[in-house]
Amino acid sequence: MPNILLASKTTIPKISKHIIHRQRLTAIFQQAQAKLIVVQAPAGYGKTTSVSSWFYQLDSAVAWYTVDQTDNDPMRYWKLLMHAISHALPTESVARITAILHAQPQLPLAYLVDTFLHELAQSTKEIHIMIDDYHHIHNEAIHQMMTRLIDFLPEHCVIYLASRSTVSLPFIKWRLNHYLVEIGVEQLLFTYEEIKEFYHKLNRQMDTKELQEVFDRTEGWAIGLQLTNLARFSKADDEPLKGSNSYVTQYLVKEIFAKLDPPLQTFLLYTSLLEQLTPATCNLLTARHDAQQVLVELEKQGLFISRIEAQQQIYKYHNLFRQTLRQELQKQFSHQDILALYEKAAVSLYNSGHFLSAIELALSGEIFTYAEQWIHEHIVTFLSCGQSTSYINWMNILLANGCEVHPELMVMYAYTLAVLHNLDEAYQMIVELEQKNEANQWMEKAEYASAVDDFLGVKAYIVVMKNGNLAQGAEYIRQRLERKPAGSKWDAIFIQYNQKEHMLFRTNIGSKGKLLSDEQAMSFFAKFRTGEFRDLSMTGYSYGMRAEKLYEWHRFDELSIELEEALRAGHQFQDAGLLVPMYMLKSKIAVLDNQYIVAQAVLDHAMEIVSEHYWIDMIRVMKALVFLRENHIVQAEQELAKFEENIAMDSPFYSLVKARILLMKEQLLEAQQLIVEVRSQAEQQGQLSTWIEAMTLFATCLAKQEKTEEALWTLHQALKLAEPYQYIRTFMDEPQTYTLLKNYKALRQQSSNKEWSEVSMNYVEHLLECAQKHKQIPVLESLSAREREIFSLLSEGASNKEIAEQLFLSEGTIRVYLSGIYSKLGVKNRAQAILLKPME
Repeated sequence: MPNILLASKTTIPKISKHIIHRQRLTAIFQQAQAKLIVVQAPAGYGKTTSVSSWFYQLDSAVAWYTVDQTDNDPMRYWKLLMHAISHALPTESVARITAILHAQPQLPLAYLVDTFLHELAQSTKEIHIMIDDYHHIHNEAIHQMMTRLIDFLPEHCVIYLASRSTVSLPFIKWRLNHYLVEIGVEQLLFTYEEIKEFYHKLNRQMDTKELQEVFDRTEGWAIGLQLTNLARFSKADDEPLKGSNSYVTQYLVKEIFAKLDPPLQTFLLYTSLLEQLTPATCNLLTARHDAQQVLVELEKQGLFISRIEAQQQIYKYHNLFRQTLRQELQKQFSHQDILALYEKAAVSLYNSGHFLSAIELALSGEIFTYAEQWIHEHIVTFLSCGQSTSYINWMNILLANGCEVHPELMVMYAYTLAVLHNLDEAYQMIVELEQKNEANQWMEKAEYASAVDDFLGVKAYIVVMKNGNLAQGAEYIRQRLERKPAGSKWDAIFIQYNQKEHMLFRTNIGSKGKLLSDEQAMSFFAKFRTGEFRDLSMTGYSYGMRAEKLYEWHRFDELSIELEEALRAGHQFQDAGLLVPMYMLKSKIAVLDNQYIVAQAVLDHAMEIVSEHYWIDMIRVMKALVFLRENHIVQAEQELAKFEENIAMDSPFYSLVKARILLMKEQLLEAQQLIVEVRSQAEQQGQLSTWIEAMTLFATCLAKQEKTEEALWTLHQALKLAEPYQYIRTFMDEPQTYTLLKNYKALRQQSSNKEWSEVSMNYVEHLLECAQKHKQIPVLESLSAREREIFSLLSEGASNKEIAEQLFLSEGTIRVYLSGIYSKLGVKNRAQAILLKPME
């Protein structure tokens, strides 16, 4: 995004030397003890001026972001907001914010905001953040993320929102929590004394009667005072100034615009099409050579224009003034003349390198041919920079107006919809492209060969993402390969298939834990491992997903090869969404071999090579889990304490590790509450792997509460979910599951209840057999040498007295030892402890 545009949106507006300092408003700002201050009023009430005046009085850091209609793209919105705030923070914070801005464009908004919050929290410096003209925002995703930002905003930060209308934010909740201060029309209206001071600063002598007349006519409306002053206030005009846009327009035209010289009127009308005014663009539109002098003179006259970039002489009209000029343009010129002006302005912006602004202006002026051409030329850049929502909006406009759009744009439109999880709409676009082919055979034309290749690839992607149908996806990939692909500019584009999951299982391409058979999966993945696709990011994911499945299936023969290939691809693309799950898997394997130091070292290395705070927090949770496997509860708690609270709320991985800690500390009801919440969420989202994991932990929790029957029934439900996909390690990695499985097997052998037969005994036997071949996490290794000695005698059936006699200790000492042993093993009594004895 050009620096000029950034400056125009992230610069605090200058205040006039004639501005009066309104102590009433200053007192409200000073006394506000809230994290959010909302200034809401119609146009012309001085919202922007009031906040900017307050900001100029502050010694604290301040940030300003002026929103416009184009900022409804969530990625664009947050990048601009972070850019604005980065200027108000210390140098080291700026560096971290810059890292966020250059993160992968597909970074989920929730975690972009969470990382942003993390950076704000690192600085103790007080900061005031203004978001002006928020009424332009109607994208629900932005509202949701703003809610998250405000909910978790650090205490040293204050956000100001200025809006002409009510916005979709949870003000009621914030009022109840005393987070919110509201400033409305009543507070913004000028008092009689403030109007008096206003004219005094302008050196205008007015008697009491005249001042009262101004007060009566304007009713304290800020823009009305400015209009009155510019028009030199005519007593003959009896119509009171109101806040309606229609009257503002009439007054501006009658008292300001109509009194200007005709050449200047033409200059204003032509240039009203532009959001930002530069001398070069204005000269082109108006066929003049003195635009720079004109703009400077307009600024001197205070004619609703302000400079937003001093060195490069970039200006903008006041919104109300620009709207009035555009309405007048419609009245004075024909539709064709206006279209010609739009074309001139858009081409000028495009030739100046402002591609985004040029496209949006062309769409506004219905210059669709240019807009479609420019979008096609730069779409790779736009999507690579995270302008997905803008692209969808552009395509919606083009298609709604019946424009003939290049098939490649339609293909990538379908892909972009799918990436944003609008899978039904994406699939519908694929159907429309096929129908279009039936009508005009575009797929048979040589000029569209690359678009056809892309179509088959995108169709495969959508089918897999929508239905998990890898077989059908593989067929489309096969068709693409047989076409002798012409090559596509999209092939080199990095796609981050995993945006937030600590396991690839949980992603859409991992079918949310519904593990396909190795034969089914490889029929699809094999297409990516040879030929032109071998260097695509999807190929790396194919290795990563198979590595996770081989681990889950307790098949370690090929696992290391798949894992190393996945890591290689992750490093090649610098894709944290692939690297982090793979390093976590590597640490799990080390834990199975009791190599806890190696497991932690692997995770420490992973933390060094990723920069996003979200992924670092995920690694911390894994480190905590490794500590738990080693029975080091304190260290596990210390790791979780570093985790961001606002991120933790949405992380089932965090919640289940936290639940394990609570289980080990015998805080069973708290653990149960966490587990039930995760289980319900996983069930609703269809996240099978997490659902099974939560059910398994729930069974353990119930067993610890000595609710044996309920625990075994819960385990049965987990096994019923898991058997179709042959889950193994999810059960085996939990220290208490082996005991539950043995008890479950015994119950099944005694029960004739048909409901139990929903899980085959062959599957249960297979799980127990795997536990023998590759031991579960060896909880006994947490015991000291003396404790192991006592446990050995205990497991042989020796009584406390017999153990004491053999070890030359007192029975009281043995009881103390046993209490410590039970605590470390997570059991309550002798019988439960004996069940943990390794099988010979």
